[in-house]
This record gives sequence, structure tokens and C-alpha cells, in this order.
Amino acid sequence: MDVIVAGAGPVGLMLAAELRAGGASVLVAERERVPDQPHKAGAMGARALTAPTVTALAERGLLPAVKAAALAWFDPADPEPPQFAGHFAGIPVRPELVDPAVGAGSPGGGVIAQQDLESILAERATGLGADIRRGVALTAFRDDGEAVTVSTTEGEVRARWLAGCDGGRSLVRKHGGFEFPGLDPEFTGLQAVVDIDEPGQLATDWAGNEFGSYVVGGWQKGGPPRVHIIEYGTQADRDSPVTPDELQQSLRRVSGTSVTITKVHVATRYTDTTRQASTYRRGRVLLAGDAAHVHSPAGGQGLNLGLGDAISLGGKLAAVIHGANPALLDTYTTERHPVGAWVQAWSMAQTALGRRDQRTQTLRDVVTDLINTRDGATYILNSIAGLR
Repeated sequence: MDVIVAGAGPVGLMLAAELRAGGASVLVAERERVPDQPHKAGAMGARALTAPTVTALAERGLLPAVKAAALAWFDPADPEPPQFAGHFAGIPVRPELVDPAVGAGSPGGGVIAQQDLESILAERATGLGADIRRGVALTAFRDDGEAVTVSTTEGEVRARWLAGCDGGRSLVRKHGGFEFPGLDPEFTGLQAVVDIDEPGQLATDWAGNEFGSYVVGGWQKGGPPRVHIIEYGTQADRDSPVTPDELQQSLRRVSGTSVTITKVHVATRYTDTTRQASTYRRGRVLLAGDAAHVHSPAGGQGLNLGLGDAISLGGKLAAVIHGANPALLDTYTTERHPVGAWVQAWSMAQTALGRRDQRTQTLRDVVTDLINTRDGATYILNSIAGLR
């Protein structure tokens, strides 16, 4: 076996397909037994696809399937500007202010549920011959310099390389001894699809108070409303389920209303913890996606960042497997680490601008004025669309 990929999320599946396209044998080990998880469906898994990602998907023949599954799509050639162009820390970009030349000649971008994107990427990976095994969790591994022996819940597997695409709490990163410096969180984010009594009390654009901010709505095809809450100064227990009472109390605090949540269909919790591995390679072990870097998911930048990691790593690792100098893999960190650092800086700036103290709110007013100019709106959209 050439490569074991830990994790069958979008990054792991993209990497597996890239490796197979390059002629490497691949085993993908995924601890979840079924690919369809509630938190990945509909609006809960919605992610923006930036121009570089869309270009990569088009080059691989995947764009028709992605556009068919998209919850929304933005085509630069469309004469009618979209109603929503993006945001920075919840400050909306007014589409009519954006330079019309932005995105000219680009393939556009869109929003897709994570579950749908994973299905498309899994079909490509298996079609190219990747072996995807679900319900198989990694428990340990050892790198002897010649290969990596991986212990799983199905027994031991030996491969020339191990790629950790197993998320923000990556076992591969922790067991591999990768340094993971960064910042602890300032806020807890809650996203949920719920039934609410008197939803008319709530804002459909970002609003808030001294506790945090919230919005009701989002990209989804029908069904009950989605609630997104960001509350500063709260501590999140990432391992416990989100309860209806937690959601209701948090929503009441940030909205200043007395709304009642009568049913929770699906809910998830996240924070703005910001950390990045110092290197993406140690010996025969490599990291990609959230295993290599974590930050607030605002704007969907993390998905695009991780897919870029997978494309870069896949080509380099396949070349090394077929005889290229292993030093080529050191250029993976050199190439991708600065991109990850930029995304983290972009994310941290939004976290800082979302604080609810009076000084930050005054600064937010200034930034809002800047975004409401042609140059400001164009700069923000170029950045979040990956066109800079």
C-alpha cells in the first residue's frame, strides 16, 4: 500500500482521488460507519466554493455535478447581480457596489451542503480505484523511516505514507508529535435547524447585543429555519450534545427576545480556536485540512483551504511515490503554510471585529463605512472569492 488517508471528509476524499489519479494505491480509513451525518446536511453543512476551488472541480470534470447539487450559485456572467455577495464579520457586501469587472472570466462560485460535496468526491475517488473503508478508526501508528504501520479497529495496515485528514482534533497530528501553536477561543458558535414559536421576533440579517450576534435563515432548500448564534465569553464543551435549552437560552441572550425553541432537528457547536501546525510533514506522516489548521468556520474559507491542501499534496506525494526526490514533499509546507496563515488572519480579524464592547462597535462602524464603498466592497469580495 502506498498511502493510508485518515478521514473521508472532503479533504481526505479529494486527496485520495488525486493520489489515485497519480497512480498511487490508497486506503481511506473513516471512523464513521455511514457518510450521511445530520450535521452535514442542508444548511448545516453549507459551504462557499471559491473561484480556485471551482476551477479545480471543473478541471476534474466535477463541476456539473456540483452545480446540480448546489444550494446557490453565483455566475459572474449573470446580468442580474446576486442579492447576497458575501460578508465580513457579518457586515454585508452590497452587490451593486462591487466593481463589475470582478470575477470576469472566472467560473463563479457557490454554496453546497458538505454531505452532497462528499458524495461527489467519494464517487470520483472510488471510480479511480481508492479503497474507502468506513467504520474503521485509527488508534495508533509508528513511522520506522521506511514505512508507517497503522493500527486500526480492523487490525494493522502498513503503508509507505500516512496522510492525516482527520479534522481539528486529529489523532494523526497528536500522535505524530506535530506542534500546534495558536490561540484559544473567544466565542462559541451554535448552528441549528429548529422550530421556533413566534419567529417573527427574530432578525433575518445579522443582529445582536452585548452578548453576541445571531441570524435566522441561510442557504437551504425549504424546511424549518436555521439559527446561527455567536456568543462571546462562553465556554464550549465540544464533546457534549447541543441541547434545546442551551440553544434557547443563548438565542434569548443575544436577541433580547423571549422566543421559544420547540424542536431541534439538528445542531452543532464550534469555536474560533485558531491553531496551525508548524510543519505539515514529519517523516512519512503528513497533514492536510483541519488536521493542519483550525479557525472559525465563518465564510467557508476552511473548506477551500483544505481542498487546496489536498490538491497540492496529492500531486507531490504521487510524484515521490513514483521516484521523485522525497524533498519535494518539503515544498508542500512551504507552499501551503502561508496560505493557511492568511486564512487564519482573515478569520481572526472577523472574530476581533465581532466583539461586543463599545470600542469595537465604534471600529465596526468605521469598517462598515469602508465596506460600503466601491473599493471596499470589491476588496472584500475579491478576498472571499479567492480572486486576489
